[in-house]
Amino acid sequence: MAFTEEQSEAIHRKGANILVSAAAGSGKTTVLVARIINKILNEKVDIDKLLIVTFTDAAASEMRERILKSLYNEIDKNPDDENLQKQLMLINKSHISTITSFCLDVVRNNFFEIGLSANFRIGDPTEIEIMKQEAIEKVFEDKYEKNDKNFEKLVELYTPYSDDQPLKDLVLKIYDFIQSKPYPEKWLDESIEKYNIDIDQDFAKTLVENYLSNIIKAKNSLENISNLADCYEILCDDIVNLKSIDFSNWDKLYESLQKIGWRDWSRKRKYEEFEKELKDQAKNIRDEAVSS
Repeated sequence: MAFTEEQSEAIHRKGANILVSAAAGSGKTTVLVARIINKILNEKVDIDKLLIVTFTDAAASEMRERILKSLYNEIDKNPDDENLQKQLMLINKSHISTITSFCLDVVRNNFFEIGLSANFRIGDPTEIEIMKQEAIEKVFEDKYEKNDKNFEKLVELYTPYSDDQPLKDLVLKIYDFIQSKPYPEKWLDESIEKYNIDIDQDFAKTLVENYLSNIIKAKNSLENISNLADCYEILCDDIVNLKSIDFSNWDKLYESLQKIGWRDWSRKRKYEEFEKELKDQAKNIRDEAVSS
């Protein structure tokens, strides 16, 4: 085929890393095969000295067939070319495979360097899934037996009553996601570290103090009104709760907020008009603090 200027550059360029980006069906594989043939013919590189990897077995098989076909075409033009004849013999031991297969070969040929058994094997997807489920079950059992307080908080936060499966699913989902990263544990550590920040104490205190000030005003407006005594007592409890909040860090703040037991608002219905108005005003002020 006649190559464009960009395709020709991709075929012949050397001495630098090259990234070829093009739409499906635009001839990327054809260009790659032409680049390989060019290295064999013009740069005298043996086919078994090249590493050619794809993502699927089908793509690897197609790549091998195309290279072989191109070699035969070149031999038809130059039947006495010894270099081409040599490549036909070398292609059977060339590195044309999926990335996974290549990495597996590297490990198999060097298992003794990493302390791996010589008869190791790759588990099939079903087997791996079973092993993952067994592993998560064991981790949870160990945490329950040790009465891990942080673990118990996590269970309370992410699971419904008497069923911790949603948390197990979440852990496995996170595991599957980080496996797509080049360095999973490093990425996870860096992501967790982003949450280890000092709380803006001035902002948090200002926000709570604002709610506290408004609730104190609402409480004072109900003082000495016997028919609103229950609402008055509720607001007094709210004031105590807001004053007990610890702003030293996110964990302390979260624990403080979790401990606040907001009482249900009074449900009495018989009020004078002015009493009802004061009660509704106090409720609106309180609701803003509770919802925040």
